[in-house]
Amino acid sequence: MLNTLTLTAFCVSALCALASARTQLTDGTAGKIIEGPGFTTMGALQWQSSGVLWDGCTDSAAHPINISTCFALQLSADPTKNLQDDSSDSPRQRIEFLTAGAADGTSWSYQWKYYLSSQTGTTNHFFHLMQILTRGGSGGPVITLNAAAGKVAIQDTVRGCPAAGCPSIALNEFTDRTTTHSMTVTYGPSGSVKYTVKDSATSKTLLTYSATGSMGTESTSLKFGTYRLAVAGMTVSLAAVGDFSEKKL
Repeated sequence: MLNTLTLTAFCVSALCALASARTQLTDGTAGKIIEGPGFTTMGALQWQSSGVLWDGCTDSAAHPINISTCFALQLSADPTKNLQDDSSDSPRQRIEFLTAGAADGTSWSYQWKYYLSSQTGTTNHFFHLMQILTRGGSGGPVITLNAAAGKVAIQDTVRGCPAAGCPSIALNEFTDRTTTHSMTVTYGPSGSVKYTVKDSATSKTLLTYSATGSMGTESTSLKFGTYRLAVAGMTVSLAAVGDFSEKKL
């Protein structure tokens, strides 16, 4: 049986069809993070979910999800539900896919696809769609794609943003379309990154960002999905990801 809320969100016309057979992986009621079975789910990815995660997506004629190997991600609008830790003073909801930790000095190319429904709104708090995360040293984010205050923007925690600001677009330029994300990264203290987001249908470049310098230390991963602070007044989050590939250079 299809999940009613997800079906309604992705089927905005009467011509709704299954993009693939669907299997529910998590139902969002555990009150903690549930992890997938090792780095095997999407080629070389591990998943983590406190929300509702489906293997398989639904879409519509009006807003097709052009992702062949597709996972549907749903987070509740209720800030007391789908939490990764029910007892935390900083309640958070998370469904993310991540690569294995990469060593300093190694170079990788990644590509994946992402779809965010326009029923998903933003707040003034963090809502991560992608991040390079390092575990070495004090750990933490390096580069982030964040949706907040009606925009989707790059954040560079290590270098900060130039005076003109980091690249950003309006949220409605990102939603209701499949986007293709391409990244080439060298990890480590003397690293580099080139990251591009394009509209999959038109090949129009929506965002691009390049940087050199520190790209994590010891063990660093790419992760993408939906991860946000749970606050009153937020909307449901409905997204789809997939078609991931990676190559060690």
